[in-house]
Amino acid sequence: MKKVFQSNYEAIHTFAQRTHPEGCNQSRSVFFDGDKIYSYGYHYLLGEFLDANTILINDEGYSNSTSKHIGILIGATSHYKQYYKTRVNLDYIHSHVFNYLKPKLAKARKPQKYTSEIFSLWNSLNEYITERKETKTRRRKEYKQLLKFVDSLQDANTLESLREWAKKEKEKKQRKEKRTLKEKLNKFYKYEVDFFRVGNLDYLRRSKDGQYIETSQGVKIDIDEARRYYNILSSGANMRGERIANFITKSFDNLLTIGCHNISKEQINKISKLL
Repeated sequence: MKKVFQSNYEAIHTFAQRTHPEGCNQSRSVFFDGDKIYSYGYHYLLGEFLDANTILINDEGYSNSTSKHIGILIGATSHYKQYYKTRVNLDYIHSHVFNYLKPKLAKARKPQKYTSEIFSLWNSLNEYITERKETKTRRRKEYKQLLKFVDSLQDANTLESLREWAKKEKEKKQRKEKRTLKEKLNKFYKYEVDFFRVGNLDYLRRSKDGQYIETSQGVKIDIDEARRYYNILSSGANMRGERIANFITKSFDNLLTIGCHNISKEQINKISKLL
């Protein structure tokens, strides 16, 4: 069974598909063994499957390269339940709230930004505690201090102001995402970038040398394998469980879901003309 993969993308996506017990990229800057994947050595656990459907991602990156590994892993495991260390680790959250967010909140002209983040972290932490049955966490003094502080923020005026702010922020984010997608797609089709993730959809192109179909998550599929898969797809056959490279098809209705990829019919029709 193949153990050494051509790129970070291939190694991390193979880990995410759970089809290989171990593997690494060519430089071994990213490698996995069973349920765990590492970045630049065993000192940095990049991610760990907690069960068949859940992964804990260590998003507390401290170098550009590791940050890139984190970004690829987030995309590659988007079809699983994802938890992030910075949103479920009590020690990290306690420090972040009391050493950074609380002082900022006290001086803020628009406190909703910091209040929103505090509530979001608190909700994520409690979801994780409940789902993973980490009930001992609630008995720790750090948890009790957070609980008291969060309760102090939850008066009616604060919550109403926060709802209004969140609505405006959501609209602002949607407008920005639309602009960003247009820019990233333009660069992707010009071969200026190999990886991006904006929204929930993925995009396809033919490689410069014509030998592969490339996805916007950095995955390469041999052109002959892509043709084989497309012929089955276009025949109207039930695609559930059909493999393409290391990826398994989950569903095909208005959207083709393969592993962590969500590909629209529009993209499929567009790439079919290049096969």
